[in-house]
Amino acid sequence: MLQKIICVCLLAVASANGEDRASSGDQPGEVAFSAGLTNMLTLTHTERVLYDRIYTNIGSSYHSNTGTFVCPTAGIYVFQFHSVAHQNKAAWLQLYKNFEYVASTYGHTSNDYASTGNSVILHLSKGDEVYIQAVDPAYGYATNLYGANDEVYCTFSGYMISPVFEEIPGNGK
Repeated sequence: MLQKIICVCLLAVASANGEDRASSGDQPGEVAFSAGLTNMLTLTHTERVLYDRIYTNIGSSYHSNTGTFVCPTAGIYVFQFHSVAHQNKAAWLQLYKNFEYVASTYGHTSNDYASTGNSVILHLSKGDEVYIQAVDPAYGYATNLYGANDEVYCTFSGYMISPVFEEIPGNGK
């Protein structure tokens, strides 16, 4: 009985301080997302990967309709992307920040599936966009990603490590 009373009191204090996460939603400054691909996908152009299964989207910054993470708060962020290519096919993906190349993954194996993965830490400003894009198949192979509703091998995730308070240029002071 005493444990139950203590638990109720702690919940009441947390709620009074705005810490009741279940009822108040995402906490200000918290940003994290993780999404996966639930279908087979062949990318025959330089196009973004639209990860359609959202595992978490704290801060509502990942947009599955465009495959884009839009930074809500300036800070230091970690991004990870992983994929599996169909058997005898290739997966060649690149992570971009604001239309600028950052990092790649490539996998191709004859007579087997190929897996790839990479991660980066980026300093982002509010409004910066980060996304995964297929490489133009004119450079080698089309990207063929393996996925199914019950077999998610291709993922894109990111989270903020720390906010960064950016200085606004002053008037020479």
